[in-house]
Amino acid sequence: SSLIADIPMPEIQSELLMAIHNLDLDEPNILKLSTHFIKLIGDLRTQISNDPNDALNDELERSWIELQEFRGYWKKAKSQGVGSLSAFRNAMALGQLQQNSEKTGLTLSTVHIMKGLEKDIVFLMGMCEGIFPDYRCTESEMDEELNNAFVAITRAKRWLYITYPRQRKMPWGDTKMQKISRFVQTIKTN
Repeated sequence: SSLIADIPMPEIQSELLMAIHNLDLDEPNILKLSTHFIKLIGDLRTQISNDPNDALNDELERSWIELQEFRGYWKKAKSQGVGSLSAFRNAMALGQLQQNSEKTGLTLSTVHIMKGLEKDIVFLMGMCEGIFPDYRCTESEMDEELNNAFVAITRAKRWLYITYPRQRKMPWGDTKMQKISRFVQTIKTN
């Protein structure tokens, strides 16, 4: 009984866990779920707005904001063709659903995070053998690496700058001469 007393809004949390458990993993209705719980929490916030229990008010406020953000991420994912919970999770983990409030400035990113996004000017750095394609890449994985290179190159709307080092200091202290990536060589010959 004391364990339940330590959980804020135990009825709402129990209902939410059941709703999540009952979601269709391939085609979840996240908008319906989030709308229901945003309304539920909003109504509770209104009911206790005069209550001096600041801890519960703060928890409700945080929950309401987080549900709104979650709903926004889901809407963005759906607009990008994401439909299942696993695809949504992957898109979130790769940072593909982050809201870019700043339209100016510099973005440092991996190729994977930039998939589906475009920028006016892109600097693709480190395009040398051993980095792109990765030195651990087997011949059977080379098509995937080539696809990643294609994704990287096509992120630029206007200008693309491709760079690679002539030499690189290795972790053990030696300096090693670098060779331009075979993918850049392919672009140059086409």
